[in-house]
Amino acid sequence: MPARRFDGKRLRSARLEAGYSRQADFAKQVEASRATVATWENGRGPSPERLPALAHALRTDINLLFPRHGAPDLADLRCDTGLTQYEVERRTSTKDHDVGMAERGSRPLTQALREALAALYGVTEEALLAAEKRSFGGKEAPLPTTLAEKIAYLLEHTYPGNQQPPSDADIACGINAAAGAEVTSAEDVRDLRDGTVTEVSPVVREGLAEVLGVSAFFFQPDEDTIVETIVEGLRTLHQVRNGDISIKARGMGPEGLPAELLAVVNDLASNLQKWARTEGGPTNR
Repeated sequence: MPARRFDGKRLRSARLEAGYSRQADFAKQVEASRATVATWENGRGPSPERLPALAHALRTDINLLFPRHGAPDLADLRCDTGLTQYEVERRTSTKDHDVGMAERGSRPLTQALREALAALYGVTEEALLAAEKRSFGGKEAPLPTTLAEKIAYLLEHTYPGNQQPPSDADIACGINAAAGAEVTSAEDVRDLRDGTVTEVSPVVREGLAEVLGVSAFFFQPDEDTIVETIVEGLRTLHQVRNGDISIKARGMGPEGLPAELLAVVNDLASNLQKWARTEGGPTNR
């Protein structure tokens, strides 16, 4: 349910204060029928993406006319731009209803789409990520399953502090260095990140794993156990990476961390320590 509260009486008062004494005049301004405006003022509000246009036409702050109850989720951010899901997908050239699925908490956004939506909605990527988490009910997003989702997850979660994730060109350079040959390009990596390309050769998969510091099995289809282990390791690491990021098998209950998870986390922690001492990330190791 949209976080903004609609009040037909408040809309009518704002219309009169703005100088629209007749519903028909206001209706023309917002490209609606007089009957539609009457319906709104009787309490049945419009679709939430229409609220910004109404506030603009009435020359008032949308937060005053339609106050928000709580922090926004992805749907709220979209509606505040006055765009439908279809319009957002058309402007960002996305496929498979990615925007709608993220808003419903069914599938997380790729990093490329996060960047595009943050720019389109006029918010920071941090604000967009917070809204995405609310769309998932405050819970962690589901495990990444597609190649694009897995790359996005690693780029989001393995660069602490002020470190910048590698660019598409950086990743391509790292893959080529690992392969010892020219096997990919920045354009190819961009296609992987935005989901245009969904499969890669073993040499590219291994190089990608080397660049991002994980096992190549992470990028294999149907390797849920490996993905879950690495994701859980990253979630644990995220909780402590502002302090001593070396994790010990104690303080985790009598059984401690599983050996496999501990190995993954400490390997990632070691990589993070190396990256923290450099400016270029994994491609400059």
